[in-house]
Amino acid sequence: MMFAVPPVLLTLALTMPVSDKMPTFDVRGSCQAATQQMTLDAGRQKLCLADEGSARAEVAKHWSSYPAGDRTRCAAEAQLNGLPSYVDLLECLTLAREAKAEDGQ
Repeated sequence: MMFAVPPVLLTLALTMPVSDKMPTFDVRGSCQAATQQMTLDAGRQKLCLADEGSARAEVAKHWSSYPAGDRTRCAAEAQLNGLPSYVDLLECLTLAREAKAEDGQ
C-alpha cells in the first residue's frame, strides 16, 4: 500500500536539518575572511584552518552525545552568516551542554 505525501510535508522533510549526521562545512572561506579582517599574514590562515580541524575532530568525537535539538540548532547557527565554522559549532554545543549542567538537567 502506498501513501501520498502532501507536498508541504515533503518540502519540510527535505529542508529540515538532519541532526544525526554531523554537518560538513567548507571552512576555507571563513578562515580567509577572518584572516583578511585581522591581518594579511598568510600564516594566520593556516592557523585558522588548523583550529577548524581541531574543532571538527572534537565535535565528531562527541557528536552523538549532544542532544538532537542542540545539534540541529548549533549546526544552523554555525553557518548563519554564510561562513560556516566548526569552532562556532563546538562553542555553541559546549555552551548548551554547560547551560544544561548548571540547570541540573
